[in-house]
Amino acid sequence: MNRLFVSCAASALAALLGLVSAMVFGMLWWPPGGGVTLMGIGLTTAGCFAQLLSMRLNWPVSVFASGFGAMLACFFAASAAEVLPPGSIEWFLKGGMYGACVGLPVAAFLGPTGLAKNRVTDNKTSEMDR
Repeated sequence: MNRLFVSCAASALAALLGLVSAMVFGMLWWPPGGGVTLMGIGLTTAGCFAQLLSMRLNWPVSVFASGFGAMLACFFAASAAEVLPPGSIEWFLKGGMYGACVGLPVAAFLGPTGLAKNRVTDNKTSEMDR
């Protein structure tokens, strides 16, 4: 049960970091940093942070779940720019919360996919230990 919670929380944490980095980039440099670029920045940052957590801390985090959750969160945050002034502090706060309300639960729900072991990698490492 503990590993399940850590997997869900770590995937949501990586997705949150991806969303925040994309929102900061969009706030600093909006016209080229909006839309698909915003989603790409969030996806890349969340995926890299999830891989870092997986490799360095040996947490059961899912790169897929965190990347997908961050991409979805960035999509909804970017769509909030149609209602709010894009690149403003108001957009950063309200649009970021709107995106987080959608993307983080998705990342947490898909987080247990990080518990699945890669059998090919496990077999190769077990053969190397012999």
